[in-house]
Amino acid sequence: MKKQLKYSSLILLLLVLIVSCAKVVAPTGGEKDTSPPEIVKSSPENFSVNFTDKKIIITFDEYIQLKNVNQELLTSPPHNEKPEIKLRGKSLVINIKDTLEQDVTYNLNFNNAIADNNESNILKNYQYIFSTGNIIDTLFIVGHLYNAFNLDFEEETFVMLYKNYNDSTPYKKIPDYVAKTDEEGAFFLNNLCSGSYRIFALKDANSNYLFDQPSEAIAFLDTLLVPKVEIIEVFDTVKVKVPEDTVFVDSVVKSEKLISSLEDIHLFLFQEDYQKQYLVSSSREKKGNCTFIFNKPLDKELIVNPVNFTIPESEEWKIIEKSITNDTINYWITDSLIYKTDTLIFEIKYNKKDSIGNYILTADTINLIFTEKEKIKSKKGKKDKEEKITKVPSELSLSFNIKNQGNLDLNKNLQLIFNYPISDYDTSLINLYFIEDTIETLIKYDVFPDTVNFRKFSLSFPYEEASRYKLIVDSNAFKDIYNNINDSLALIFTTRSIEDYGIILLSIENCPSPSYLLLLDEKENILRKIAFSNKTEIKYLLPKKYVLKIIHDKNNNDKWDTGNYLKNIQPEKVYYYEQEIIIKENWDIEIIWDVEE
Repeated sequence: MKKQLKYSSLILLLLVLIVSCAKVVAPTGGEKDTSPPEIVKSSPENFSVNFTDKKIIITFDEYIQLKNVNQELLTSPPHNEKPEIKLRGKSLVINIKDTLEQDVTYNLNFNNAIADNNESNILKNYQYIFSTGNIIDTLFIVGHLYNAFNLDFEEETFVMLYKNYNDSTPYKKIPDYVAKTDEEGAFFLNNLCSGSYRIFALKDANSNYLFDQPSEAIAFLDTLLVPKVEIIEVFDTVKVKVPEDTVFVDSVVKSEKLISSLEDIHLFLFQEDYQKQYLVSSSREKKGNCTFIFNKPLDKELIVNPVNFTIPESEEWKIIEKSITNDTINYWITDSLIYKTDTLIFEIKYNKKDSIGNYILTADTINLIFTEKEKIKSKKGKKDKEEKITKVPSELSLSFNIKNQGNLDLNKNLQLIFNYPISDYDTSLINLYFIEDTIETLIKYDVFPDTVNFRKFSLSFPYEEASRYKLIVDSNAFKDIYNNINDSLALIFTTRSIEDYGIILLSIENCPSPSYLLLLDEKENILRKIAFSNKTEIKYLLPKKYVLKIIHDKNNNDKWDTGNYLKNIQPEKVYYYEQEIIIKENWDIEIIWDVEE
């Protein structure tokens, strides 16, 4: 599965690259040519030492084309001035513009830039390597880069090494070595000289190898990497045909392979919380409602001070309603002398980060204007139409979280949803009936308001599975803060059968604490947030595919937190169960999840 981290040993390329291979040329009228262009010669030769030339000529066996060479060509160590690349006949001409350092091994990786002229067959990852010293450096580091929040592979991202490193290095200095991740997030930093390195990944928006834009995503390790390689013998068993016989026998072939002393390095890319807090919009769509929407959750209480009106001595002039994410604040004004005013002016204060990340109190002045809508006749005498706004407040409306004749899940309550905050309700005008055949039996229930959304109520009752019910809400059952009352409404619904669901019997091992569990759908929408133990049952699952995700909530604030480079804070770790889980009706599935495995 894509989300599963790769822990197997990774050898992306042989350190000594094979720069040519056998090429099958299709005869005239034969099969389509699918082979990439082949290198005939290079001048100077690939892997040259004591290199002093400024021009490199690479000749192919056929005419070639270059595809996005400015983006594809990667030089490591990076050049301050990129080489000039030209085509001349069947040759690729490289003019080096930069001053080369002494005793350094350089790698020019063309990635997918070179292709033949006829069929566009790509010569993948061709590398021209030379040294300005008397040896070719042979050390290497391999690894993978993942998105820190969802563990997707991060491709087309620079991974960089630095020899001399301090906290400001990624801001001011281009790296000593650089590579780019492939479609599976894999990177291969090769031809390294001996020494210790710090590693840093950068989603470089302006391609200058510097972390100089706050929106650029990064990854880092705070430990030193000291690459070393060793040669190991590898034994493979192959089938060999006995001469003058039809019998094949096993034969052991010995070969040598370079391996790195470092394991597959895992880096996790994140974007710092760089955005400053600001007010996205403010509105007054209803006379008594003032809405303030921010770009991200407020970390402190929003302060709202009236400017053009006086607060009553009791200060009972509003009801404050916040979204679950605390980025939308609704002020429901209950004092009629205030909400009947056409223009309301507020001074709002909220915390905002300054340029160095400290919070300061910021004030904005907001004018909220409300105009009554009225009906007018069109000039052509057609039907009346609304020009601006109907009278406000409008009558109290009521809806439910399921449709009429719909199904109610066994793990959910029936919800009553209003367009205005409710101030009072009368349960004698709310009747719930159990329907069996044609007989309706009145049953008891509990109704209670939502603790966050004052326009939502829940109705709970000891329902039976696969049964029909009818709810009747008479007029006057609910009254909102503007003294509007609801119209009568009826809802008929059926509870689901327990056999409609499946169950996950989950055993969790080696999970860091504190953590919480998320049940996701295929598109990674959050379905449930679950407090779990070593043995957890996840019930009432309708047949479909699910994903399990654990977030190591290190600061116990009930949300995933990103990292911060200067503060040396890594993003909170996430873990995915390695497979999608397919739930069937009336089916239990047992899962043992070793989180840290």
